[in-house]
Amino acid sequence: MFQVDPIIWLQSFESPFLTWFMSTVSLLGYSMVYGILISVITFGINLRKGLAIFMILAIGGIMTDGLKRGLKLPRPSDIDVRVIEPGQQPSGRLVDFGGANSFWSLPTKEAIVAVKNQTNWSYGLPSGHVSAATAFLLGLLFFYRKKGLLIFSVCWVILMALSRMYLGRHFIADVIGGVLVGGLAVLIAVFLFKSLEINSYKKLKPPAFSRISYFVIPLVLLTPFIGLLDADNIGRLLGLIVAYFIINQIGQNSDSGKTWLRVARIFIAVILSLVMYLILNYIIKAINWEDTQMADLVTTFLQTGPPFLVSFVILRKLNFYSN
Repeated sequence: MFQVDPIIWLQSFESPFLTWFMSTVSLLGYSMVYGILISVITFGINLRKGLAIFMILAIGGIMTDGLKRGLKLPRPSDIDVRVIEPGQQPSGRLVDFGGANSFWSLPTKEAIVAVKNQTNWSYGLPSGHVSAATAFLLGLLFFYRKKGLLIFSVCWVILMALSRMYLGRHFIADVIGGVLVGGLAVLIAVFLFKSLEINSYKKLKPPAFSRISYFVIPLVLLTPFIGLLDADNIGRLLGLIVAYFIINQIGQNSDSGKTWLRVARIFIAVILSLVMYLILNYIIKAINWEDTQMADLVTTFLQTGPPFLVSFVILRKLNFYSN
């Protein structure tokens, strides 16, 4: 599954249009796009479900980044001169022919060593684009069980996987790994959220958050000591959980409302979140925190939890949530 032959075959169909199309699909798999989609779901459709889906993405991100750092396996475009990056300038290769010799083999030892000798490198397995797409869409399917959504989800995940292979960024093993990680993230999230009544607006007692606490608190405490832990997504997950808990304590009215009211909530929330993000980012840079795991965790915690909370509180005060 680490052979370059399937990638070379896909790239044999290279054309300006196909490169544009695959690049566009890949571009839609970055975090900014998911941020916009989460904002639409959270403030336009269902706040609790939106936060839950965001948590699923964070859990998937923790596992994806941890596996990338732990395995340190190469990308095809880094280890084989025959693999190109369509639409990009040719870049140097660490080795000339580092792909696997058979379907079940790993890349060559030379290729693996060459990648592990690099610092701050971008590793292959699993595909972050595919794991995020899988986690996001399976999360949506868990809450909104529609046949049309199921068909779209399967097609989109396959298309995302093909785009990453066509662009020379991933092997078959990487995209399959992405699907498995995304699926596992949803299973973990379902277990953690089991005690939370996502579909209910009634207040929950603190014990309802116990499973999530038992999962997140050890991660937070271990982050400074274990380099494999993804501090960014752990901070993001912690921020979302705190936001969810405080919103639950404040109490929430119905998410229903006319279309204009939902659109207004989304617009105001996005503007408020963006302003808060920029202010917090400016303050953090001014403080000039040392670049450590814990500093990254605190940064993403502040950039995630407070914007959701402030947006919700202001919208609630302005009566943008119906009674």
